[in-house]
Amino acid sequence: MKKPLLACLLVATAVIAGCGGGDNSNSTPTASTPTPPKLLTNIAVPNASSPAFSFDIGYVEAGKYYLADRNNKSVDVVDTKSNALIAQIQGGFTGAGATTDASGPDGIVGITGANTLYVGDVDSVKIVDTSAMKTLKTIAISTTGSRVDEGCYDPDDHLVMFASPGESPPYVTFISTTTQAVVSKLVFNGSSGLEACTYDPASKNFLINNDGTAANPDGELDVITASSVISSAPIVSKSFPLGKCGPSGIALGPNSDVLIGCDPPAGNPLITLILDRNTGAQLASIPFGGVDQVTYDPASNRYFLPARHYVTSGTAASSGFNPQMGVIDGTTRKLLFTVAVGTGAHSVAVDSNLGQVYVPYQPGAAAFPNGGISVFSTK
Repeated sequence: MKKPLLACLLVATAVIAGCGGGDNSNSTPTASTPTPPKLLTNIAVPNASSPAFSFDIGYVEAGKYYLADRNNKSVDVVDTKSNALIAQIQGGFTGAGATTDASGPDGIVGITGANTLYVGDVDSVKIVDTSAMKTLKTIAISTTGSRVDEGCYDPDDHLVMFASPGESPPYVTFISTTTQAVVSKLVFNGSSGLEACTYDPASKNFLINNDGTAANPDGELDVITASSVISSAPIVSKSFPLGKCGPSGIALGPNSDVLIGCDPPAGNPLITLILDRNTGAQLASIPFGGVDQVTYDPASNRYFLPARHYVTSGTAASSGFNPQMGVIDGTTRKLLFTVAVGTGAHSVAVDSNLGQVYVPYQPGAAAFPNGGISVFSTK
């Protein structure tokens, strides 16, 4: 995950779906007019104010929201019905280090229906039992003092893949969820770093955002065939250039769509890309960006993208941030709304059953004080 930063306000801004322009009218929505997410509550997190809340990936399953919380060296657990913080699962997590690359916990990968989380930490992946609320095992990945970051799950072959972006060169590690052991690694020579990944069950490929290569210095989407991992010889089978994206988050959408969240270099337009994940063809370039983790909610057919580095000018900058959460329609591939979120908001997860979106934040804005977790309603 890329490194957090600053600033914000609370104001929901509807955006015209066809062109990305603003609509600040106060007219009452009709039954056919989509409505923006509404802030339901902010959940307080202990020790999240000083130092500023350091957190990473969020994940929802079976009525629980899980958050990688470095301030408390824990995986935080929120009951999504009551929106109460009910536990903080510890077990040797590193906590907030001198740099993001020296901090953990980081990525969270859930094994659906197994009460099991795989959680990236410095030099390791930890296995958490969510029914016992305890850390059961540590899987060693390296000894360099660098974090194991974001990951994804292949349920067909019972594999999780985690990226180690701070290593030189960066690499990914494949772990069997059957044996809970490392089965192989794939080194990305010439890469400037690795970001979020996902598994596509239709093509049986892993997809991972690559920060940059000689061919594509501002990012590419790399495809790893699961069959090559099974044969103990993982390879990148193809790569799709992403232009001036600075890729970060990734989410599979309807049909063959894959959304790439972008955090581009300063001076470039803030964008989000949607590609055909089989061919790499660009299906949409949406004028919104500065994001990290993104997610797709099949119940509402919307993508949710908290952008800690959003600026109102629409051009990437190194300061002057006005954090917003973008909401993109899965069918039209258009930006529907932007909604104000808290300082440093870069993580998101959705409880589809309840229609609730979870976005943690750092202290700094009047509407989002003290560091915590915002809960928005999609209904």
